[in-house]
Amino acid sequence: MHHRARTLARLLTGAAATLAVGALAVSPASAAGASSSCETTGAYGSADWTWLNGSTLLQVKLTSVDTSDDARVAGIRLYTLDHRGGSHDWPWRFNKRGAGKSQTWETTLQDKRGIDRVGVEAAAFDDAGYRRLCGSASVKNPTF
Repeated sequence: MHHRARTLARLLTGAAATLAVGALAVSPASAAGASSSCETTGAYGSADWTWLNGSTLLQVKLTSVDTSDDARVAGIRLYTLDHRGGSHDWPWRFNKRGAGKSQTWETTLQDKRGIDRVGVEAAAFDDAGYRRLCGSASVKNPTF
């Protein structure tokens, strides 16, 4: 094989391998993306995620923004509802970077009881707890 032809064959083979790896990295066909957010005095919170199935969220991205110069710390958490109406408040994440700053966390969530709906809560905290809490409307899991 001519040198130029071998080089072209390697490039095409490499491109095909790159496309194959990219195809494997894509979420399953049943996966669907969602997002939710809310804002209250001193804090804004948003979340994006991908539904994998009835009990797992992938690529969960939580973002908390401290919207006020009030010596409070902005926090965010998710809440989930199962099929029986039970709720689960997931742990708070605290943005301690200061007024006007944001902080982002990435994680996954899994609940054996099932995840029928997901929503976001945000609040501004001081040593006594939070002053005001906001909660987004919950988003329905489309995999059911």
